[in-house]
Parts: sequence; C-alpha cells; structure tokens
Amino acid sequence: MKSIPLATALVLFEGLASAAVGDGAGAAQCSLYLAQSTIENAGLGVFTGVPLREDDLVGLGDLALPITDIDFHAGGDKNAEDYHWLVAEYVWKAKEIRSDMESEAEDVSAFANGMGALPNCHFRLKNVAETKAAHDDAGVKRTSPGAGAFTPYHNRSSHALADVDAGSELFVDYGINWFLTREADMGLVPIQDSYPRATRFLQSFERFYERVSAASSEGDVDDGEREGALEAAMLDLWEVVHQSPYKSRPLSAVPKSFATAKRAFEVGIQRTELELSIRSLDYLDRHGKCVDGIRPGKSTIPDAGRGAFATKFIPKGGYVTISPLVHIPEREVLITYADMLQESGKEARDISNPIGHQLLFNYCYGHRQSSLLLCPYGPGAPFINHSSEPNAKIVWPTDPVYHTASWMDQPVAYFDNVWSTGMSFEYVATKDINEGDEVFVDYGPEWAEAWKKHIERWEPPKGAETYLSPQELNGDHSLPIPTHEEDDTLISETIVAWCRFSNRRRRSEEDKHEWLRTDMYREEHRVTRVVDRARGDSDGVFTYTVELQIGDGYVVKNVPRKALSFTPKHYGSDSFVRGVFRHEMMIPDEIFPNAWKNVRA
Repeated sequence: MKSIPLATALVLFEGLASAAVGDGAGAAQCSLYLAQSTIENAGLGVFTGVPLREDDLVGLGDLALPITDIDFHAGGDKNAEDYHWLVAEYVWKAKEIRSDMESEAEDVSAFANGMGALPNCHFRLKNVAETKAAHDDAGVKRTSPGAGAFTPYHNRSSHALADVDAGSELFVDYGINWFLTREADMGLVPIQDSYPRATRFLQSFERFYERVSAASSEGDVDDGEREGALEAAMLDLWEVVHQSPYKSRPLSAVPKSFATAKRAFEVGIQRTELELSIRSLDYLDRHGKCVDGIRPGKSTIPDAGRGAFATKFIPKGGYVTISPLVHIPEREVLITYADMLQESGKEARDISNPIGHQLLFNYCYGHRQSSLLLCPYGPGAPFINHSSEPNAKIVWPTDPVYHTASWMDQPVAYFDNVWSTGMSFEYVATKDINEGDEVFVDYGPEWAEAWKKHIERWEPPKGAETYLSPQELNGDHSLPIPTHEEDDTLISETIVAWCRFSNRRRRSEEDKHEWLRTDMYREEHRVTRVVDRARGDSDGVFTYTVELQIGDGYVVKNVPRKALSFTPKHYGSDSFVRGVFRHEMMIPDEIFPNAWKNVRA
C-alpha cells in the first residue's frame, strides 16, 4: 500500500479547529507557541514555530528557584512523606539544575519556571533536552538590599536533540518514575518498554483485518456496501479493544482510533505519533499564544537582578506574553521556620518561630484578602519587574483553552483537590513598547511599600563586604581568598572549602606539612581555616597556608589555588540571610474574584 505524504497526513490528523482566535505573531513569525497539547488530556503544550536543527537553542534561558526543606517547613517533619502540592508536578531534582544547588540546604528541589515548565513528556518523541543552569548574582552583592531577593540560578537553556519540523510539539523526558508514581492520577501512560508489545498486537490485528477483508470480498455484495460494512465492523471491534477492562501500558500505546491504526499499519506506531504531534503553523498562529516576545537580561533597575526585555515592537493594547499559573491554596506553606528539639530528641519545626519565606514567594501573585497564591511560569514572564509607571499589566485570558473562567467562582478550598493547572495571566501593553525596552508591571502598593521599608531597614550581614560566593571563587582563581583573620565568617558560616592533600603516604619531616604536586591527585579534605596567604615573588600568584580537618587540625603550607575548591554551606547563600526581602506580587483589586476572598483584610 502506498504511504500517505506527511503534509497530507497533517491535514487528515489535525481535526477541526475551534473558533477562538489566538495571539500568534502572524505570517508564522513566532518561534515558540503555547497551544493545546497533541497528547490527549495533557492540557497545554509548547510548539516550535520554526524548523530546528540538532543542538539549536529552543527559547531563551530559564530561571530556577531552589525550594528548600519543604517537607520540614510545610509538612512539619523532614522525615515525613513528600509534601503533596501542585508545585511538585513542576520541580526537578536540584542536581539536574546545577550540582551546587544541592548544597543550598538539607533537601532541595528546583522549580524551573520558564521554558522548562512547558513541555510535556513523550518517551518516543522526546526532541528537547535541557542543560545545567548558570550561577550569577547579576552584580547584586551581599551588601545590597536586593541580595537574596531573586534567584542567581539562570540561563538553564533547552536545545533540540535532533532536527525538528516547524509546528512540532516539543517533548522532554520526565523519567519513567515520574509516571510510575502517578499511576492513580494519570492511568497507565505508555513507557518505552510498552511499544514492542503494542507493535506485535497491531501487526496481529492487521493480519486479522486483511483476512476478514479477503473473505468478505467473496460473493455478490456491492463493493461499496461491503467496504462500508467491514469498516463499521472494524470500528466497533477497535472500540471493544480499547474498552477492555484489562488495562495495560502496551494497550495505552496502541492508536486510539481505527483510522490512526490503519495509518500505523503502513508506517508504524512511532511515525503516526510523530505525525499527530505536529500542528500546522496556520493553526498555531490562529489558536496558539506566542511566547517569544520577551527575553531575559540584566535589569535597568538597581538591586533588581534580571529583567524582561521586548524582542519586538508591541503597540499599546498589544499582547506581550502569557503565563500559565500554578495555584497554592494556602500561602502558609511557603513560610520557613526555625527548628527545635522535641522531648523525644526528634528535630521538628518551631511553628511559634517563623523566620522567613521560600524564595518562590517573591515569584507568586496574591491578594491581601486571600490565602491563594498564583505562581506564573513560561518563557520570560518570571523576569518581569515592578515599576510604578508600568508599560504592561496582567489580565485574565478569555480563551477557555488557556483559562478556566469557572474556577474564578469557586472558593479557595476548591483548589485543595485540583491537581492540574487551568488558569493563566496574559500580559498586555499599556503603552507602546519598543524592541529592547524593559517590560514592567505594577506589583501593587503593598509590594511597593514593603520594598521601601526593606530598603530603610536593611543592614548588610557581618562579612558582607568581603563575602565571595563559592561560584565566584571556583570561577576566578585570581580572587584572593580571605584569611580567617580578615573574615572569620566566610568559611565557618557561609561556604565550605576543600583542599586536595594526602597525609597517608610516607612523608619526610621536612615535607610533612608541605603541599606537593602529587597531592593534586589525592582526596579532598575539608578546610577549617585559611591561616595565611602569600604572593609569589616571580609570578605574583597566591599560595595559601590552610588548616585541614584531619585529627585535631593539620596545617598545610604552600597550597596552590588550583588545589582549593568551594561548595555552598547549607543555609549559607544569600537566600538565607536574615532580613532578605520577601513579598508576593499583588493581583489588582479590579480583577480579583470575590469568591477567593477568604481572609479578612
């Protein structure tokens, strides 16, 4: 049987379009779209508007927000089962974002709230992978009132794993365990091992179909009538197959419709899945939302870190971007607490002693009369900063694909059992925005007043003037490492220093405390103090005398900079400095639903 060309298959499989009109760029000028996923019941998906070559970047770099000890702070016990909240559906293991993020606290996960939160998973069609994030304070040092108020983990980029056609939905790999642990909610989603059995079943059914077709051709029945009756019978039989009470992952991998199954007879299951995962650019431009309108960069506002900048001219009233929203019904889950020792000797949170909020709090919207928080994700939007003279605002979308309007009539308690996203913010220009302009919204008077008071009260912590992050020290070996006499807090309280050295091999009395070149290939020992620093007469390079955590303390001299490395100490980064700024962005009164007002102002 002759194969149908891919272009023809796209027309056959795309289906009827809805009447809603999207915010595409027009004339296929958008490189990245948000639109209804091609995976059934998967909600929204992200699509490329341009052909991609292998290793091409997809979108722009993401932020990554460390979420620390959530089981302890929200659940009350760090040994409890994983705290169950919707945010958990969007987090990654910290080591997948950046290895040193794991050292931020005892337990760390990461919310990558940009491009990384948009793609769905399809094991057979994964076409995008994500790289590690960079670490950079954007010039905001520990002395600044903005220190710790934004995440330094940024530029987590995505790239194509192979050539990808324009219009393709982009897929990543969540890992098999992600689906195995969500079977009760998601059903038996097919995994890689499901497809060989699905293919064998399809081949058996194809042989059965051919035998029945051949047998039915005998006799005097009209060809058209015969083919119609056969097709109807096969459709009914195919429905019986999928209605079987004996569900399995291989059965879920079998095409849902008989029309798709017949296509799979020709080209195989994976090819039909690929064809079904591509939407026409016309469809995306009419029904999708363009999400390449802003890019990240260093903000023009002092102490703000990074900001969002327009990638093209946007007229007043024009669409800027869209952000789906993760809902958190009770804002208290983002409060962090001091710990205490119970009579049983077990460590627990001291609920009478709140000490701050998770950094995520700064990236969510709320209202003074509600416990509900809404946390945006999507390319660029989490970078948008505050201005009292904004050039954009947030509005609720009118398209039901992107926003479930009926949820706005539900009480906050309703969201306790809603385990998927269903609402979004659209960002709309309130004045002309030129290409390269920074995009601002008004976070609200409560936020502005809180920031003003924070600046007035801000006192940099001890050692802030000389503080260097582990990432700075590891990245620039020319930076002099402060001695214990110069800064007695750096290594003792904020970072962990390591030195390659071995005292196990035989050494003479003369070199017992001397660093030797062969030590570079030995184990790492923790540095307890930097005793001294000396600059070489000929090359000007620093060497160090350090005390190592060996026995009661072991001093090693003439240690070169390359033998020293640094990692974050638990709770030593800027995010954990006492008094760092924390405040949610505020949803304007005029668009906030009355049904959500569950807190007396």
